[in-house]
Amino acid sequence: MKGGENMLKILAVCAVGVGSSLMLKMNANNILKNHGYKANIENTDMIGASGYTVDILITTNDVYKQIKKINAKEVIILDNMVSKKELEEKLIPVCEKLSQ
Repeated sequence: MKGGENMLKILAVCAVGVGSSLMLKMNANNILKNHGYKANIENTDMIGASGYTVDILITTNDVYKQIKKINAKEVIILDNMVSKKELEEKLIPVCEKLSQ
C-alpha cells in the first residue's frame, strides 16, 4: 500500500463544508484506493480550514482565494468539483510526488 507509515493528510474544502466537500472526500478516497494509496481525508468549510496542516488541499479557485494561508504542501485547484476524471488527473501525480 503506497503511503504506508507516512499516510497522506488531505483536506477537501468547499464554501459551506457539507455537500461538495463531502462528495469530494468520498471521490478522492475511492480514487486513492484504486491506485493503492492510503490517506486520511477530511472535509470542511472555509472557516474550519484555517486550523489544518495537510499534505494536500483540494478545493476550487474561488474558495482557495479565501483560504490561501492554509498550511498545505500541495494545492489542487479543481475547475469542476464533481468531475472524478479531473480529480484523478490532478490528485494522482501529486500523491506520486509526495510519496517519493
